[in-house]
Amino acid sequence: MNKNKSFQHKVIYGVCMIVILIAVSLISRPATSDQPGGMLAQMRRDYHISDAQLGKVDPASEAMRLSLLGLDGVAITFLWSNLNEYQKTEQYTLMEATAKTISYLNPHLLKVWEFQAWNLSYNVSREFDNYEHRYLWVKRGINYHMDGTEYNYNEPRMMNSIAHFFGNKFGNADEKVQYREIFPEDDLFHDEIQKHLEGTAYSVTDDAEGIQEGKPDHWLVARLWDKWATEVVDNGLGSIGAMSPTIFYQYPAKRLMNFGEAIEKEGHISEKAQAAWAQAYEEWKEYGDHELPSTYGIPIKLNDSDRLAKELKEANAKFDEAYGKYGQEVKDAKIAKLPEATREALDTPEADRTEEQIQLVAAAKNNVNASRAEIVKQIQENANALKKESPDSPEAKELAQAALEASREANRLGEMDFLKGVIDRQKDIVAFNYWQTRALSESTDRTVEARRLVYDAHEAYKDANLVKARELYEQAWDKWAAIYEDYPSLRDDASADVLSDSIKEYRALLNQFDLDISPNFPLIDILRANSDAFIEPSWTPEDEPATKEEMDDKAESESEDSDAKPMEAEEKPAESDDKPEPAPAEEEASAEPSTEKPAETTAEPESSDDQPADESTETSDESSESEETTADDS
Repeated sequence: MNKNKSFQHKVIYGVCMIVILIAVSLISRPATSDQPGGMLAQMRRDYHISDAQLGKVDPASEAMRLSLLGLDGVAITFLWSNLNEYQKTEQYTLMEATAKTISYLNPHLLKVWEFQAWNLSYNVSREFDNYEHRYLWVKRGINYHMDGTEYNYNEPRMMNSIAHFFGNKFGNADEKVQYREIFPEDDLFHDEIQKHLEGTAYSVTDDAEGIQEGKPDHWLVARLWDKWATEVVDNGLGSIGAMSPTIFYQYPAKRLMNFGEAIEKEGHISEKAQAAWAQAYEEWKEYGDHELPSTYGIPIKLNDSDRLAKELKEANAKFDEAYGKYGQEVKDAKIAKLPEATREALDTPEADRTEEQIQLVAAAKNNVNASRAEIVKQIQENANALKKESPDSPEAKELAQAALEASREANRLGEMDFLKGVIDRQKDIVAFNYWQTRALSESTDRTVEARRLVYDAHEAYKDANLVKARELYEQAWDKWAAIYEDYPSLRDDASADVLSDSIKEYRALLNQFDLDISPNFPLIDILRANSDAFIEPSWTPEDEPATKEEMDDKAESESEDSDAKPMEAEEKPAESDDKPEPAPAEEEASAEPSTEKPAETTAEPESSDDQPADESTETSDESSESEETTADDS
């Protein structure tokens, strides 16, 4: 009996296994040109997760994975250990080959591509002293990263990462000056980039042309990768995962701004830079109109913030006009509950309040204001009270209707406030308003001219042409003062930080003329904010040296006076300041120091109020020594 049961169990198990194998074979049947395949094949196609849809199918990679019989994870761990050992022993070629093998074993693991590309471009490249060798390994890391796109066609995060490599490594590294010189001439590297961009509509030489004709700029190459990434997301082919959409979509326009800023620093202040900023401004506005998902599940547009602010201002004014008297009732009720001292402070005219009363009013001000919800509640309470007195009165019904309308309007305004708050927080993440203002400012002829003057002044200063440098700087400051007056938000930005270096150079230039900047210098706040040890000007505005125009006017005026009264000038030669005074007078002056500063020292930046007195004291000591010597001699 037991043997029969055991046999029956074996038959049942065998039948179940056969059924399961048949079901698995049917579900996992591969797709062919005639048949859609099994359920798994159809799901892989629908969700774009089949190998053919993710990227190219590499026979060598697939053979390696199949031959390991599912132990590819163990193999990757072993190879990673070898890679670290090669890096420690500086066998960088073997390290690069091992990194490629690891990626071939699991080509769809994005972090492996990104990490090892970073390892090659940043960690290995710094081990070399020659910048050309460093550039070679930066290139190898980027090439390795771009190879990952062959196996991951629709991964915008990988494309965005490659764009960061092109932009930041070539544009912000310590060797960025050399890298920016080498990159436009590296035609072989350009061909490699174009090969990876083959499936797109972008051309490295045409769509990323820099200041040299037919030669790409790395910032604009980065922009091509960013544009490709955004197109993949917009077409629904890929996902950015947990990455912020607000940050992700800003990059194409930001790369243009980086390009414009970079070539301006290099002295290429021309129509090319101005056009880059103008195009960036237009693309930034398009970015502001792009519908972005938010963490609250609400689609937002960054440009809607200004529209909402205007609508809220008008709607709040209408709400206050319609229901302001109920808000005053709420406010009066709150004031009645305040301490007597606070109520007395509120009743006291603002000009007559003591310091303590001012603090009490400031503390109570926000607490006594009526919110929309409190206003609606007050209207409803008034309506209920009126309804109790006369239930069928038209006034009670009208007030109840007013409470309902006020509640609806308050809810609508609350939703608008919430939406505007969400948008404003997203705008703050990318400094949206600042970059929009910066791009608009940089695209104007005035800013281009101001930057050109600063650059030319710096070049003249390097060539020791101090007079020309001073003249150019002073022309530039007038233009920058006007720019910051029109765009005050730019005074606290990174460009102002860069401009502060030029202001420091201008101050050093003035020191060579025994002068210093004026306390009324229009950009002194920028210098003060961006200097670790700022020294205030040591003279008053009245001591400011005359400008060239004022000196010319003064000379012309003196010339006219001398023409009008020639005899008077000849009759009074003794009034000349250049006539030396007698020796006793000099001794008296040295014995009692004068409070007047010499004209030559009024503009010295490092002089102090005590300096003339010190000099007089030394003179006094010298005169006393002279007197003692004379007495001994006599």
